Amino acid sequence: MSHSRVTAFTFTGSSRPMGPGDFIWLAALGSASRGATTAAAICACIDTIAAGQWSPSAQLVCDCLDEMARARHLSFCHDGNYNLFTITPQGSGILAMMLALPIERPTTPLGQVGTRLKLAFLDLAAADERRLHLTDLIAAHQEELDRRPDSCADCHAPGCFGRMWSTHHTETLRRDLELLQRMREMNDTRDSTRGDGCSAHGLRLNCISN
Repeated sequence: MSHSRVTAFTFTGSSRPMGPGDFIWLAALGSASRGATTAAAICACIDTIAAGQWSPSAQLVCDCLDEMARARHLSFCHDGNYNLFTITPQGSGILAMMLALPIERPTTPLGQVGTRLKLAFLDLAAADERRLHLTDLIAAHQEELDRRPDSCADCHAPGCFGRMWSTHHTETLRRDLELLQRMREMNDTRDSTRGDGCSAHGLRLNCISN
């Protein structure tokens, strides 16, 4: 899925769910928080984290970077080609707000992309903020799990293979919920610093299963 138009943004006090435009902002600001980055590197970051579930056009990513630079959320050198971007103090504040936006229906393809992106950059938040964000993700996954109807062998509408697939996805959602709960426990017990990443503790960018 690709998009060719930039979404309008309203951050302050917003409880609206994350949308595709927010994903680009989160990837760009998160990447720049880890160090100077390029438009190409941000596109590659999105491809890696989204795992093929969502792919914005390179032009849309560049348009968003231009908008972030004009708003002074990013600073960059521009000599006819995009060069290195770095995050500004204002951009760090926007990144914190992006991480706080809720995920709607986390099992949908776009919901999965938002979840993956949040987890990829969650270590950039302070420990107490990480706990709040993980708690929100847990609540969203629990709500989604509660929506799932009990499997009924007497219902012929989905067919036997459809019931097997539905049960498989429900079990996957349950495992995702358990993993998020373990992440929250890890956040509460480990002595971590912001921006140190999670690879040493067994977490990866694609830790939420399809």
